Amino acid sequence: MRDFFINWSEKLVTAFVALMVIAVAIAGFFTMFSPAGGFLQGLAVLIGGGLYAVIMGGMLYLFFGIFRNTQRTNQLLEELLRK
Repeated sequence: MRDFFINWSEKLVTAFVALMVIAVAIAGFFTMFSPAGGFLQGLAVLIGGGLYAVIMGGMLYLFFGIFRNTQRTNQLLEELLRK
């Protein structure tokens, strides 16, 4: 049951990162073409939001990678102790 939640949370993180990138793109272009904004402000939103999406997505995938590596290490240690 735990693997079910971990696998689905990885899929939800993928969807979350994709939605974050789409939202950053929409916000950046909206800022570029709005009367109150400007091209440089929109560019700053695109660059800043893109960096944020990459860093947050990378951190989330890093945490899942740590979990998977810890799980594999536990399995290998259990096999060693059985011998």
